[in-house]
Amino acid sequence: MPVKRFHKSHGQNIRLFQGSTVALREVSFAHALVFSEKPLQPGEIFLVEIEKTERGWSGHMRIGLTEVDPAKQTNGLPQYALPDLAQLGRCWVSAVTKSRNRLQYYSPDRARSSLQSSYSSVLGTGEVINTACGRVRRSMLQPSYSLFRSSFASNHANGQSASSTPSSSSSSTAFEGEEPSLKAAKKLILATDVGSRIGVMYCPDETGYFARMHFIINGEDQGPSDELIPLTCDSPPLYAVVDVYGTTKQIRLIELYKVSSLQNACRDLILQTTPQHLLSALPLPQKVIQFLCEGDDS
Repeated sequence: MPVKRFHKSHGQNIRLFQGSTVALREVSFAHALVFSEKPLQPGEIFLVEIEKTERGWSGHMRIGLTEVDPAKQTNGLPQYALPDLAQLGRCWVSAVTKSRNRLQYYSPDRARSSLQSSYSSVLGTGEVINTACGRVRRSMLQPSYSLFRSSFASNHANGQSASSTPSSSSSSTAFEGEEPSLKAAKKLILATDVGSRIGVMYCPDETGYFARMHFIINGEDQGPSDELIPLTCDSPPLYAVVDVYGTTKQIRLIELYKVSSLQNACRDLILQTTPQHLLSALPLPQKVIQFLCEGDDS
């Protein structure tokens, strides 16, 4: 079964609630590690949404994979994912930044070869994404417009200009204080903003003995990591780990593999058989067509 909640073992400054699906860092900026309740399966997407941020800190959440079993850390968990957690076991963790989240290549030869060949996203190009744990709607990986809109409204209620919102440099010129549309918000939201959805997964390579980690930022695959993750029969299982660090204050685990509602199941079927550019020509009410194009915020 896919991961549905955070692990009961977590950093001392973390409080879990709503069935262990929401993690809040109550004080400070350290001791805020959370883990998946169980190891991830190959190809399983672990996705969280930023629900609250806190100004005054430097840096943002970190996310990745680890062989460290949180239940076995009898002496407690370390303060940080980077670099402390790596002292307990192998980890593949990276910081989330506002804009540059493509996983970097450490090998110059590999970097050059990646420029010469176009990369095919592990998510494919369709609205329905097939993973090892089941089908996922692409809209589920995309940012939460309702959260982004609420954060935007709150900033302006407190007298802040658009240029002082989390999406500072890009948003101020795009809508100059006016509430952005859904389409505009999806383009303007930064990886560190409230409403942003950040995911991690690992995919075995062609040999089956190694895997590469992938970040998914607001519905976009950021490419494979350069570092190989061993997948031998005696390799420890891999847990997802998030450090609710810096400006990131609260995150929610998004359950991707729940049973779909009837309307979403119908939407998936239509999107599988109808090209995106032909949706507007379907003999359906405008509200239904809008739902097909944009989905919901679930």
